[in-house]
This record gives sequence, structure tokens and C-alpha cells, in this order.
Amino acid sequence: MNYFTNNDEEISLIKFIAKYQYLSVNDVKYFFDTQKYYKKRITNLVKKKYLRRIKATLVLDELGIEYIKLFNLEYTPLNRNKKYYSRLLYISNLGAFFNKAKTVKFTPSFCIKDKEMFTIKARRFVGILEINRFDYLTYHISEEHDNRYLTSVIYDIQKEKKYKNIIVLINDKNRANINDFSFGMNSVLLIEDNEKNREKLKYLHSVNCAKIIQEKYKNKMFISEYNFCDYTDYKNKYINMFYFLDTEKINRIKYFLRENEDKNVDIVCSKDLEDELKKELPNCNYCVVDLEEYIDKERNIYD
Repeated sequence: MNYFTNNDEEISLIKFIAKYQYLSVNDVKYFFDTQKYYKKRITNLVKKKYLRRIKATLVLDELGIEYIKLFNLEYTPLNRNKKYYSRLLYISNLGAFFNKAKTVKFTPSFCIKDKEMFTIKARRFVGILEINRFDYLTYHISEEHDNRYLTSVIYDIQKEKKYKNIIVLINDKNRANINDFSFGMNSVLLIEDNEKNREKLKYLHSVNCAKIIQEKYKNKMFISEYNFCDYTDYKNKYINMFYFLDTEKINRIKYFLRENEDKNVDIVCSKDLEDELKKELPNCNYCVVDLEEYIDKERNIYD
């Protein structure tokens, strides 16, 4: 046993690779609090045959596999099929990014046991992001994916029966027609896939909306029972909060305004979202707020 590492960060890394099969060397940084020496630690793990390098990725080597089997830990044998490689590497990247997140738990698609057996042709989702106890079936559309793949994601979401909250991580939101991503679900979040937005995802459902409403509106507002708004005075004020671009919420507001031309809807959002939302909902009233100021990041702890 003395031959095995007893460092918690290194053990966490080995267990992660055992589950996800591959880890890009660029994603190792997510496992170590001290960034200064982690490259030397990886070199040492490779030297001692815990890990092995395959081009720019890390996989388990013989001692790493022995360690995992000795303690009966979760282990996924290495899939060497080239057509799955980029998908597996992306899933690993997403899992690594949220590895230490206190408010997020990521379950990769190949661990979702209530779904049909994973094949690249059957379903397109990459996993489930559980954020502050809300489950989001998650999809990924990269710059390598063509419009045919984008259409297949739309068709895949249409088939979904269990999950009512969807996240689509896409390289460029301009590629997607918002009307095509409305399915009658609770929410469909169309999010450009970058580090800034992934960091924001950690605080989904963490914005103190009640405090914003209290500060921005003099009259008393109530949490709405209607599906087309979040808050209302049950007279003539209808308020919606947008943290990300939610295509389902946009569609519900559009329908409400078509049926009630004399009504007004207020939208509370960040400056980044204002221009995008105005393209879809030009007749709404906008209240621009720095939502980051209303997040207590220290109190949001994932159990």
C-alpha cells in the first residue's frame, strides 16, 4: 500500500479518469488548488505508472487500474473507437470543469441508467447537470457539428419525456433559431459554451430575485401562478427574470402578448442579455440589473 498515492487531489484525479476514461492535459488544473506544481505531480504520476499519456490526454496506466480495482471503485474500460473520442473528451471536459463545484453535480450520459443503452446514434445528450437541485438534460453543439446535427438535437429534445429542463451548450447562439427550440417544456436554456457562462451556471437558481423585485418595484409583487411570468401584482404588472436565454419562457411571453395586446410585460435581465431579448420581445419593458450583485456565492453549497 505504501506504493500508492495518499494525496487527496491525486486520488480524486485518478478516480475521475477511471470513470471518464480520458482527461485532457489542459483540464488537469481543475483538480488542484495549487496550480504552481501540478505539472510536476502529473509527471510523477506518469513516471510511477498511475497515469499514461496518449497525445494530449491522460488515461489510467497499470498501477492506476490496480488501485481502482483494489478498492472496488467505479471503472470504465478505455473506449478506443475513434468516432466516440471527441464526444468522450468533451464529456470529460465538462465533468472536470464542474468537478469541485459546490452547487453542481454532473452525471455523464454513459452513467444514466434509466436511458436506453448509449450509442452515438440513439441519443445526443451528453449528461445531466444538477444545479442547485434542479436537473437539466444537457446537449452540446460544437463548431464541428453541422446543421444536420443541430436538427437531430432538436428532434432528440422533442422525444424527451422525463426531463422538463434542458440546457443546450452551443458554440454560437446565432446558429440556432429560437422558435425551433420551443417544445412546451419548463425551460430550455440556450447558452454559448464558454468558461464565463459555465461559471455563471454554478449560480443558476441562486439569484435573490425577491430582493431585486423589492428594490426595483414600489408596489407589492407576488410570485406568479401564471406560466408566462415570474412575478405579478395580479392587476397589470407582469415581470420575468432572465439569467440565461430561455427559449420556452420567450415563447410563453410571445403567446401571452399576442392574446393580450393591451398588456405590458417587464423583463429583468443583465446588460448582456438585453439586446438579444429585445430582438425577440421588442415591446417589453426592460429593467437592466447586474444579477451577479444579487448572488450570495458563499451560501450555495451542494450536498
